[in-house]
Amino acid sequence: MIEEKIKELENIIDKEIDGYKNIEKLYADKKEILIHGKSSDLYDVDARIMDTYKSINNSCEARKTLTKSLNIPTFSLTDIINKVRDKDEETAQKLEAKKKEVNALAHKIYELECTNMELIKHGMHITNKTLEIIIRGLKPITNEYNQRGQNITKEQLEMSSIIEEG
Repeated sequence: MIEEKIKELENIIDKEIDGYKNIEKLYADKKEILIHGKSSDLYDVDARIMDTYKSINNSCEARKTLTKSLNIPTFSLTDIINKVRDKDEETAQKLEAKKKEVNALAHKIYELECTNMELIKHGMHITNKTLEIIIRGLKPITNEYNQRGQNITKEQLEMSSIIEEG
């Protein structure tokens, strides 16, 4: 009975690891999208990231439930490994390797997310500078007219669409 639950626990952890690998790939894809300025593709990648995180969260909830049934105080991998080590050293070593893999993936994902955030900030900065240049370029033109769109420089003849006959 316990062996079956431990095997199920391994499968759940493997699903979580697969989810984190997928997140890592999606964050790398997002980085490329941000670098190449393909903002139209950004929404799709973000939606897939959210779906993958939901899947990981579901696996995490399943792990919580299973660890409770095994009388493990928390659902952390460390506690799981400590509990399993008493019963099966080989499985404990497998879980230890999985824990290292999760930690490595978490570190990679964190680095990619930091990079993506910096790319987004840089893109916003560039967009703001571009808008400032456009606005500054238009300002001299708009300074020649009042709120009603009438030319305010006295040197030019006033023109009207209504011509009076005398």
